[in-house]
Amino acid sequence: MMLKAILIAAGIYAYVWNIRRVTGFERDYKYDGIFSGKRYECRMGGFSEDRATLCFLGADANGLYLLPHPKPAFSLWRRRDVVFKIALFIPWTDLGYRSGKVLFKECVWFDLEARKVYFYVPKDVGEKLLNDAGRGVPV
Repeated sequence: MMLKAILIAAGIYAYVWNIRRVTGFERDYKYDGIFSGKRYECRMGGFSEDRATLCFLGADANGLYLLPHPKPAFSLWRRRDVVFKIALFIPWTDLGYRSGKVLFKECVWFDLEARKVYFYVPKDVGEKLLNDAGRGVPV
């Protein structure tokens, strides 16, 4: 019985910790401006534990923009997508990136090491973003 209580408490702690981490990240990087550069629609992994997040991404010399996607229409045949609700701007000074794989699929990983926030995008989208920003594409 004691082990059950400990496991439940640990699960609740991890859940609350993750919510605080993500909401703090969203609060600190919230973007109220208008991004006028190229936008790429994609499913970004890493934010939602169970499935990819549908959003628009853009980049310039200043940083990476994560932009909300219009909410997809409800379908009886598939689950509703997880979508970004607010726009975020992450300066390149806070952001690292590298090539990687997720389940044998090539991608570009972005990370904010200090905040323990990691996410990935398909390789073709990641390379376009880095080229738009004038940054080198990771090997």
